[in-house]
Amino acid sequence: MDVELVERAAAEKFRRPPRRKVDCPIVDIHAHSMAVDTAAPLYEAARLYGITRLAAIATLETGLELQKAYPETEIIPFLDFTHVSDPGRFAEVNVGIVRRAQAAGARLIKLWFAPRFIARTGLRLDDPRLDPIFAEIDRLGLGVLVHVSDPDVWFERVYTDRALYGTKADQYAQLVARLAAHPRIPFLAAHMGGDPEHLDHLAQLLEQYPNLYLDTSATKWIVRELGKQPDAARAFFQQFKDRILFGTDQVAIPDPEPNRYTSRYWIHTLFWETDTVCPLPIEDPDSDGPPVLRGIDLPADVLPWIYYVNAQRVFGVPPAKT
Repeated sequence: MDVELVERAAAEKFRRPPRRKVDCPIVDIHAHSMAVDTAAPLYEAARLYGITRLAAIATLETGLELQKAYPETEIIPFLDFTHVSDPGRFAEVNVGIVRRAQAAGARLIKLWFAPRFIARTGLRLDDPRLDPIFAEIDRLGLGVLVHVSDPDVWFERVYTDRALYGTKADQYAQLVARLAAHPRIPFLAAHMGGDPEHLDHLAQLLEQYPNLYLDTSATKWIVRELGKQPDAARAFFQQFKDRILFGTDQVAIPDPEPNRYTSRYWIHTLFWETDTVCPLPIEDPDSDGPPVLRGIDLPADVLPWIYYVNAQRVFGVPPAKT
């Protein structure tokens, strides 16, 4: 357990990126920035760590403002659920968002269907109210970035009302229905498909649905669960190197704690590119015991696929600002 490594990095405010295993562009396909005036520290950290393209999950209008301020921005707008009780108006508003997004150069639309969203709205990913929106996404040749589930531990400690939330396995019927209904739409399932705990399940989905891809976002969750099974995780990434995209789920917030963004990029660098074992330098309330970083040390010939090749090949995301 390399405690001194973390202490040295913290003393430098995580502003000294570890040596990279590969020299290539890096697309962070999953990050959030809700306002231009809070974005600067995130973009600064991303540039420091060699991120050449940074997603901005936000409203379309905010995404366009961010792109003006930070040309490396990849716009990923989300839908408007204000009129969900009026199917006609709901479809009209969101088809308009999809069309404007495509015209502005967006390549993905963000869809958030976590259990708590479904419990609150009664709307699932396979709800017919979304059919006109998916038809337009398909027609325009866009992809979707979709969140469908949460950590195993949340179903043990948070989603305890099974009648309201269902089980974790219950979350996947909505995704499978859309994958089957829209084979031309590439679906990027966030947070390793919401199931890094069960790589066998993810392998089954990837093998059955060629339009399914995964991103690596959610620092604590991904490091915790893949770090428990580094050999299996490495083998999984080698097998499916053409189906996984790098993302962090970094969130630009007002008045961030010191080192918020640099520490997370530091963690991701070590986790993917080394076999380092050290204390995780950020809190993880879902960890049983002190959180630990156990790097999975991906091979050098796999990393470029994850870092930028798949983003470019599947979604047309340029690896550097244009």
